[in-house]
Amino acid sequence: MDEVNWNAFQWDGGNELWDEVHKHLDSFLESETDVALSPDLTDQQRHYAAGKAASLLEFQSHLNQLKDMAKQNAK
Repeated sequence: MDEVNWNAFQWDGGNELWDEVHKHLDSFLESETDVALSPDLTDQQRHYAAGKAASLLEFQSHLNQLKDMAKQNAK
């Protein structure tokens, strides 16, 4: 993996882009979770939808970890 530009994940106060990205990830995650829980799906469809939801959650967690690591690597 390439070296991380920690400055890109460091800011004081709010960050409109960060908040908007997380808002949309939350919305998309909720939607995919609702689909995965639908009683009308085949096992294969449910597995696929659950995998999408898990991937979104993992990506969101990764972003949060980068932000936390950026605080630790503040210059």
